[in-house]
This record gives sequence, structure tokens and C-alpha cells, in this order.
Amino acid sequence: MNAIFSHEETNTKRQREFDYLKGLFMLFIYLIHAFQATMSTEDSITQWIYMLTAMSGAAIFIFVMGIGTAYSRNATPVGMAKSGVRMVVYQYLNNIVYVIALLIPYPFVSGNLTGTGMDNFKYLIEVYPQYINIFFITGIIYFVLALLKKLNMNIVGYVIIGAVVSIIAPFLYGKPVNVPVLGYIMKLLIGEAEFVSFTPLYFLSYAIFGVAFGKILRHVKDKTKFYSMLAVPSIVVIIVWWVLIFRKYDSDISQMYIALSEAYPQPNFWHVMASMAHIFLLAIVFFFMERIGRKDGELRELKNPVARQILYYSVHISKYYALHIIVYFVALGIHGYESFQSYQCWLLALLSILVTELLVRGYNMLQAKAAA
Repeated sequence: MNAIFSHEETNTKRQREFDYLKGLFMLFIYLIHAFQATMSTEDSITQWIYMLTAMSGAAIFIFVMGIGTAYSRNATPVGMAKSGVRMVVYQYLNNIVYVIALLIPYPFVSGNLTGTGMDNFKYLIEVYPQYINIFFITGIIYFVLALLKKLNMNIVGYVIIGAVVSIIAPFLYGKPVNVPVLGYIMKLLIGEAEFVSFTPLYFLSYAIFGVAFGKILRHVKDKTKFYSMLAVPSIVVIIVWWVLIFRKYDSDISQMYIALSEAYPQPNFWHVMASMAHIFLLAIVFFFMERIGRKDGELRELKNPVARQILYYSVHISKYYALHIIVYFVALGIHGYESFQSYQCWLLALLSILVTELLVRGYNMLQAKAAA
């Protein structure tokens, strides 16, 4: 083990394999949300993609956020608390934009709406002002991580707390709190409500494990050996997970899809462990793929435009995530607030990729000029 780990923190640079991982999953988000945001039925290919990405998905972003707090020079308790406030505010500002996007087409299509279209419109306008998604849960988790940082929690403490949270979460989900205002706040934190997509309760363990992993990673002096060692248990857990899933549902894809869709926002301890194994293995694959691009121990300049774009997604992931749904809501309104066919959703995903790329690149260029 002395050949792998060091008492001193030797691995303190950016861990780019996790940047690739975040960026890649933005592409899957485009596709899956093209169906979900427009209330369209997924085709079989999308269902397969969803089932595979459900084993990482949002967990990747929260886990990597945890790693980031272990690597960031500005990850003080106060700094993390401020980040938490910003992310919660960002969620509700984003919700306002979502509602505006839903309302824009309404005057032009209101006279031709079917009963289904009107019902969908009313439902969406009711849900999205209160919508809780990745930004909100990230904000709340930042508060918790700030507290643990303030308490100078060690690596073992983070691992224990992460495990305990993942075990008790299923027993707390949806517990009613019959106190005005407090009851509403508890719905946001532990579910369940129509406007709650993810709850901080279930994804907190990923962030805490991420902090612990980041602290360990800082002491790794030979990442090649470390990741080679980590790959073995990760592969074993993944194989066991999918063997059990296929046996439990007798290879019935529709039942597997339903079960994994329900478990994705509400993972239990075993699901969390399996998700972590998927995340580790994917990161390890990216790590060794990037080694091919090394020369004399240093990374070559990235000439692959796909790799550059994936990393760009990672750096600006919040902007892409916030903007891509807007495209779907405007398109949904133009379509009379009714679902799309499968091929139309795939085309919408491509449209959203193009539109958000123009918006994000344009905003970043203007911001750079203003700062110059």
C-alpha cells in the first residue's frame, strides 16, 4: 500500500477523469429530458439508456461535488454555505424562467388546445414554480458539508455518516410533518410531493462519500495502481447488481425500467453502493483512456474536439442544465402542450444541444469581453 498512498498530499491537481464523466452525462441528460420534459413515452432505446444512466446520473454530479469540496482551495464552511444559498436561489430563479418558457407559446395556441393539452398546461404551471431538482439539493447538501467541515470531520467519519444516511433514508422518505410551513419545508428535504424531483435526503450520501473519496485521492501517489486496484471490486459489484436485477425481474425490460425509474431518485444502501461502483468504473475508464494522450508524463493539448466539448460541458454544466429544459418547454407549448413521438424527441434533443451551445458560448464570450 505504501507504493500507492503517501502520508503527504501528493495528488492535488484537477482530477480530469471526473470532469469527463460529468460532461459525458450532459449528453444523456439532453436525450432523457427531451422525453420527460415533454411528457412523451420513451422508446426502447431511450429506456435502455435511462436504465444504464440511472445507475449514475445525478449521483455523478453530487459525488463529484463532494470531491470538489475536498480539492477546492475555497471550500471553507462559510464559502460552502454561501454556495448553498446561491444554488437554492438559482433553483427558484430557474423555475421562474421555466414558467415563462411555458407561458410564451400559450397566447398563440390557446384557442386550439385540446382537453389533454389544457390539463398538461395547468399541471405544469402549478408544479414548476415550486419545482425541486439538482440545484436545490446541491444547495442543501452544501449546508450539510459546511457543517461537517466546521466540525473537522475525518475520512472515517465521512464514510460512517454517508453509510448511515443511505441506510436510514428509505425509512424517512415521505414522513408527514403536520406543522404549517415546517411540514412544507420537510417535503422539500425528505419528499414526497409532485414538485419534488430529487430530495437532499437521498443524495446526501453521495456527496459525503465524495468528500471522503476526494480526501483519499489527495494522498494517492500512483493513480494507475490505485485505479487498477479499485476497478476489481467495482466490476464485481456491477456484475452482481445486474445479475440480481435480471433475475429479480426475469429479464422483463418493462418491469426493470419501472423499478429502476422508481429507485433512481430514492436509492437504498445497496443501490448507492452499486451506483458508486458504476461511477468508479466509468471514471477509471476515462483515466486510462486519457493516459493514451500522455507524452513524457504530461498531457498533450486536447486536439480531439469531442473531448474538448465534453470538458466544456463539465466546466459550464450549471448553465447547460438550466437552459436545456427551456427549449423543451417552448417546443411543448408550440405543440399544444401535448406529447411528442419518439423521433421528434430525438430531434428536440439535437435542437436543445445547438440552442444551449449558442447561448452558453455567447454568454461566456460576452462575459470575457466585459472582464477584459
